[in-house]
Amino acid sequence: MIKNQYEQRLPILGNYEITVTINDNPYQFNIEDLFQMATRINKKRGFLFVSKVLGKHLAIEPQMPLLVGTLLSMRYMKETYGEMNELENLVVRALRREVNLQETYAQVTKQPVNLQHQTLFIGFAETATALGHAVFRNFDSNATYVHTTRELINELEPIVCFEEEHSHASSHRVYSTNKAVFEEAQRIVLVDDEITTGNTVINIIKTLNERFPHIKHYTIMSILDWRPQEKQAAFKQFEQVWGITIHFISIVQGYFELHGVPELVEQKLENVSQNNACIQVLDAKSNNVLQYTSTDEQQKVNNASYLQGTGRFGLTAEMHHELDGQLLQMAEQLTTLRTTGPALVVGTGEFMYLPMRIASFMGSDVYFQSTTRSPIYPSLEDGYTISQKWAFDSPENNGVVNFLYNLNTHPYTELFLVIERIANKAALTELIEQLETVNIEQIYILVLNYGEENE
Repeated sequence: MIKNQYEQRLPILGNYEITVTINDNPYQFNIEDLFQMATRINKKRGFLFVSKVLGKHLAIEPQMPLLVGTLLSMRYMKETYGEMNELENLVVRALRREVNLQETYAQVTKQPVNLQHQTLFIGFAETATALGHAVFRNFDSNATYVHTTRELINELEPIVCFEEEHSHASSHRVYSTNKAVFEEAQRIVLVDDEITTGNTVINIIKTLNERFPHIKHYTIMSILDWRPQEKQAAFKQFEQVWGITIHFISIVQGYFELHGVPELVEQKLENVSQNNACIQVLDAKSNNVLQYTSTDEQQKVNNASYLQGTGRFGLTAEMHHELDGQLLQMAEQLTTLRTTGPALVVGTGEFMYLPMRIASFMGSDVYFQSTTRSPIYPSLEDGYTISQKWAFDSPENNGVVNFLYNLNTHPYTELFLVIERIANKAALTELIEQLETVNIEQIYILVLNYGEENE
């Protein structure tokens, strides 16, 4: 028996339940403050840990996931180099909502950390693109960042390809405009929101080890680490076989057991508002773009430029401050459109971090969440996590269904949807039709890059 180990049984839906056994919870978080359970419409994996600190499926203050990234970076420095951060306890208290989130985040960003080794941080799409970026943002030297993507970039060959077998979109690609980032890296840190079996991590490390055998040190970061003992033992074997070290860092570590089966019965969800929302499309063309195109699921080419600051093609620590300045300027423009009530900023798919940072600059009573590919089953059952669901074709990647959840659970007065790129204005049609049913009076859609059809 592991010291301080404890069990907790959590409801999912109906008689579908989960027992989580917690082996390590160094900050003594209540697990209900970190996640809730939901049923996912997926034959490979019918459950989902819905994070309450990530800003993906549920709206939260944008400083919350940014501080989660900060806490993981502090754990990395402590466990890798033995360096303690005097603000660690303050960050934990902020995540427990014992002190102000905004003030805490402003304080920790003034104390960036210098790394001793050239380190490449890789965030996993789509859910952990912002989390990986939030970890990377805390380092001011010897740090680079890239996130995996499900998109097919026409002008580039991926540096790495690997699979996430249980996912509804299993193929990952890693692009970079500078292959030297991988060739010069001394350490690699892989960032995901949750590790269940570790199979995806094995897939990418195997590929990276074959391509870049000089890299011997890997760290896997996650909020939740659910690997059972046999999976933990498997990583020890891989370390020996591949001649590398693999270290895991998480906020909570344990394992789980499912009980029952999900009963998915269609329910009528009353999402439609009484009054159609007023929707305004704003154009804010960015100068810091990369002229790459993509091919979507329907084999259509999207000619709209990508933003350089997303991390999809690689970022260096030296770019932090320039990027912050651009996002602050954008946030100031959107803030002028706010009234007196709470506001929601929404990112799209893999495009999470930049809208999240914009939201963090927009003052108090601002929340953030993102569209997602993840098809969660909604239900009106008391206490169930997801009660509202909107579905629409992705404006960036036609042929991919995206979802938004629980938009009417807060009394928002404005919603700001920030979109990185769309092929043309017609791609907004279905999304606008869905947003018209949201019970929010004013909705702004900020499009940063259009395809050639609209130039």
